[in-house]
Amino acid sequence: MIIVTASDNNFVPGLFLFIFSAWIHNREAKFVVIDAGIEPATVIELRRFCERKGIDCQIVQADAERISDLPTRGKLLTTAAYARILIPEILPDCDKAIYMDADTLVVSDLGGLWSADLGDNLVAGVIDGFVEQEELDEIEMSRNEYINSGVLTMNLVAWRREGIANRIFAKVRETAKSRYLDQTALNTVVRGRVLFLGREWNFFSERYVEIEWRLPRVIHYAGSAKPWRYRRVPFADVFNFYRTMSGLDIPEGTLILKSARRRKMILGLIGLRRKYWSSALATHYYRSRFTKPHLRDLGRMFSKVPLPPQHSTAAP
Repeated sequence: MIIVTASDNNFVPGLFLFIFSAWIHNREAKFVVIDAGIEPATVIELRRFCERKGIDCQIVQADAERISDLPTRGKLLTTAAYARILIPEILPDCDKAIYMDADTLVVSDLGGLWSADLGDNLVAGVIDGFVEQEELDEIEMSRNEYINSGVLTMNLVAWRREGIANRIFAKVRETAKSRYLDQTALNTVVRGRVLFLGREWNFFSERYVEIEWRLPRVIHYAGSAKPWRYRRVPFADVFNFYRTMSGLDIPEGTLILKSARRRKMILGLIGLRRKYWSSALATHYYRSRFTKPHLRDLGRMFSKVPLPPQHSTAAP
């Protein structure tokens, strides 16, 4: 099993925890980290961490000439987002690879993801479901065929044979005003050749109330509320438990999200508004069916690590 991720300095805390969590559940996996702007001292620290744990991890430099001139969107969509497109070139002898964003957390074995029968499809991925209609209209795609690029199983043979990377980069330059840049360009190029996967393989933490109830296998902390920056974001308890287990000096989130959301939740529950009761039920479901059992199981694996306190918030 080959698992690839890419990062710059903006995602370093997530990067370390991603590798650790994926390794915990997939001990035989080989990891490749594409360095798209990580500080040299951090690269050394990552290598030492992997050596201490016995993690098979290779760190490779992204080809800056291929991606440095491509459009970006602040700290959340930097040139590091384009590094995944280079995987078929970085791994010329591999037929298939799993790609995951550095802000994902693996909470299960990835055998089902790795064994996905791609056939002649270019990728396997999960429908995004939350892209703005304007973005979809621009590329004439329906909501039920546009995938999120944060978790992919990639058919590297077909990518190389058909020059998919160059086609995606060309499309990015054509649609430089699109909000999601590389993701939208990728969707445009691979359209019609996608194996659709269940939500559990790319579970959006912030959208847990809105998506169908599935026990996550991969938690994706997409968006701006990263658990290494903010307290009490959805599924932060899970992230923090892995952080504690890893032994790494990764900061716990200290910023607090605006309290207006919590006040609205309380008032909505008192007013018996369906929207807020649906949220409360989803919170209870994931806390009882996933968060608590998962942390309990991890506690058995690492008996010396105490369970973190369960915060009474609107997030599991």
